[in-house]
Amino acid sequence: MKKTALSVIFSLFGLLIYAQNEASNWYFGENAGISFDLASNTIIQKTDGQLNTREGCSSISDEDGNLLFYTDGVTIWNSNHLQMVNGFGLHGDSSSTQSAIIVPKPADPAIYYVFTVDNSLDGVNNGLNYSVVNMTLNGGLGQVTAKNTQLLSFCSEKITAVLKDCVTESIWVVTYASEDGTGTTFDTFHAFEISNTGINTTSVKSPGMNPTNELRGYLKLSPDGTKAVAANIKSGLFLYDFDSALGTLSNETALFISSNNGGAFPYGVEFSPNSKLLYVHSYNDFFDFQNPNSNDNPSNHKSTLTQFNLSTADVQNSQVNLDSRQLFRGALQLGPDGKIYRALSSTYDVGLPFLGVIENPNTAGLGCSYVHNAINLSPFNSTQGLPPFIASFFNTEIDIIKNGKSSINLNICDGGSYTLAADDIPGATYIWTVDGNPLTETDFDLEIFQEGHYQVYIEPNNGDCALEGQAFVNFVPNPEANNHVLLQCDEDGIADNLTTFNLTEAHNDLVGNIFNRSTKFYQDFSRTIELNADAYNNISNPQTVYVEVINDLTGCSSFSELVLAVSSTSASDASLEHCDDDGIEDGFYSFTLSDAENDIINGLPAGLNLSYFETYNDALLEINHLPIAYTNIVPYNQVIYARVENANNCYGISEVLLTVHELPNIETEGSDIYCINFFPSTINIDAGLINDASSNYNYNWSNGDTNYVTQINEVGTYTVTVTHKITGCTKNRTVTVEPSNIATFQDPAFEVTDASQNNTITVFVSGEGTYQYSLIDENNITTHPYQDSNYFENVFPGIYDVLVKDVKNDCGIVNQNVSVIGFPKFFTPNNDGVNDTWKIYGVSSMFQPNTKIQIFNRYGKLVKELDPLGQGWNGLYQGEILPSDDYWFAVRLQDGRIFKDHFTLKH
Repeated sequence: MKKTALSVIFSLFGLLIYAQNEASNWYFGENAGISFDLASNTIIQKTDGQLNTREGCSSISDEDGNLLFYTDGVTIWNSNHLQMVNGFGLHGDSSSTQSAIIVPKPADPAIYYVFTVDNSLDGVNNGLNYSVVNMTLNGGLGQVTAKNTQLLSFCSEKITAVLKDCVTESIWVVTYASEDGTGTTFDTFHAFEISNTGINTTSVKSPGMNPTNELRGYLKLSPDGTKAVAANIKSGLFLYDFDSALGTLSNETALFISSNNGGAFPYGVEFSPNSKLLYVHSYNDFFDFQNPNSNDNPSNHKSTLTQFNLSTADVQNSQVNLDSRQLFRGALQLGPDGKIYRALSSTYDVGLPFLGVIENPNTAGLGCSYVHNAINLSPFNSTQGLPPFIASFFNTEIDIIKNGKSSINLNICDGGSYTLAADDIPGATYIWTVDGNPLTETDFDLEIFQEGHYQVYIEPNNGDCALEGQAFVNFVPNPEANNHVLLQCDEDGIADNLTTFNLTEAHNDLVGNIFNRSTKFYQDFSRTIELNADAYNNISNPQTVYVEVINDLTGCSSFSELVLAVSSTSASDASLEHCDDDGIEDGFYSFTLSDAENDIINGLPAGLNLSYFETYNDALLEINHLPIAYTNIVPYNQVIYARVENANNCYGISEVLLTVHELPNIETEGSDIYCINFFPSTINIDAGLINDASSNYNYNWSNGDTNYVTQINEVGTYTVTVTHKITGCTKNRTVTVEPSNIATFQDPAFEVTDASQNNTITVFVSGEGTYQYSLIDENNITTHPYQDSNYFENVFPGIYDVLVKDVKNDCGIVNQNVSVIGFPKFFTPNNDGVNDTWKIYGVSSMFQPNTKIQIFNRYGKLVKELDPLGQGWNGLYQGEILPSDDYWFAVRLQDGRIFKDHFTLKH
């Protein structure tokens, strides 16, 4: 009797332990595929898949994890990736959300049911159907023996499955449709029971959410069979209690996604392995009917990944946003390794070559650790779907490692041990095995000292389902740990052999230059008092500190010792100097620090290494190394420190004075003017010093002069190099000497408009200067002061001296007379000295001397012919004073111009 019971237990043990293996191979997306190797805790990319689907897909493996077949809901491919016999024309659709799910017939390892759900994109919805696959046929590659048996004539794109109980091993397959399975408005969940006798075609019905015609979105049951969730893109997200004994859904709860990018429309859903957390992949459901090309633009699509905690009283407010980004919708699917995988797609038609992963889905909050683009599928792509499985595949296994890292794989350090622990269930029976061999341990925990595949089967003996746990245990070697001596300089000015050490400088020697190693340092041999490795002050010389070398990949560690010794040797100080000639006179310069090396190590042994630091403390601790090309951070004068080492041991710390010398403070550009008409006289130009003594510098002029001031008498460009006598820093000055000169009157020199209402004079000169102009009348009175313009207007008739002076450099004044012809309008011959005669203005022995002037009375009688150079007419005719009246004149100027007009004689 006992032997029979034990046999039954091992039979169930095998059933449960291998359940997850049936989900070992996934084919999905654009020829993408992955395989889970739980023993090595790795995911292997598959490149042999024939499936190419936008959404729905499904796959199944045997109890050892070997692929049996996979489908997109229309075609079935066998393990050789060829179309299965009769495996075509199934009534699913590659653009149906879930399209298909594969369910093994209980107690019959040869028979599998392929349930399919259609969509309505082609105007036809074939509803829920199933086909039968017999794996004993076609040489073990399987054959479809019955196809497209209809259970519901019209339904949504949702389908999921879960174990009913451990006794019957029956399975519930659930979809969403109308109450009678024919209508296009959905309001009822249908649960079909699959037992060892086949499929019960009469469903268990449960009322669902508010009626909807939304087909899209995932339906999932929790691994423990107590919860269900339905995602309906347009109609919302709903959580239910599920009664696995009856196949009913109840206690509907609406959940809402709070998204910061509009991605609030639910599509992919999944439960955590412990069934306590819910994950939702939602998106913004962008679709532009008027501009369809916009739908192919990835930037128009936004996606959000959200977690809900089902253990809290307020599930809605427990939500945590795990990820928001530019992304299209996608499925979520729990894997046999206990992680949840996220399908990634750029748009509806464009997939992406990665899967996202939720690393710790049993952890509430951000600690669940979502990693985007975690699994590389290139050159193939993920699209929107991932293969669904019976949720119970992921429920029976418990974590017996409990280290917070992995529930399946465990690395133990050489010489160590570990205690595996199952749940401590009163009255339960525990059976432990290693590599399939029974162990004597019958308690809930097991201390292990060797590698192997450990498994535990738990019969609760209380009516609950049996549980199992497994751990792939690998013993890994401890890291190499070397002893080392670290020599430090005592350069603090106190000769006490005590100084500050940077213990991490010994790291590479302690770990043997191996990557992925870390070190810890302790004061005591028991390694309980950890030291500050970055800055530790020794307490004796020499002193031993105790080291732990840790393999960061495995966590294993080994011990070694580090001896701290203080050196009293020293190196010489040095200095580097540069003129501030880098184009910016700011006191900063890029020094080549290695230029100080010869001065520092002069007289020291060969083979020393130098490094440079901004502070003494940095040099002591060997932190913040300076580059060889270093620009000082304190202008003009800064002290840095050079650390001299021999085989990573300090030989001395030297000061290096960095000095940036100022360039001569001069005006680099100057100008002057030389009056050509003064040649050969000279003028002085200087080197342009600002607030400094000329005796501090040497000068080198382009004309060969070496004085601060040089004399020149030629126009041109003169340069001088000014050099500081002590620093040798130089700067160049350029003085441009421009010409100036007195003016030269052109020929003609004037343009005169006279004998008019507005007499004007325009003066024409040439020369290198800048000129101003003035008029002085024949009485030596300035009528027009100097002006910049060479144009004069409203000039009273007469003879003028035109003066032109150089104002550019005051090179001198030139002058020339000009005549402005004019005729008085009246005269009063009363001998008062004012207007006593009538004569023409502007005529002289120089201007128009041969002019002919005649005066007539109103009757045309000639009364006077004037001498143009005489005193003018006094109003007498033949010795008699003529009466007051208007008189006429006719003037022929020497230049040929003729003027006729009248004037008035007044008494």
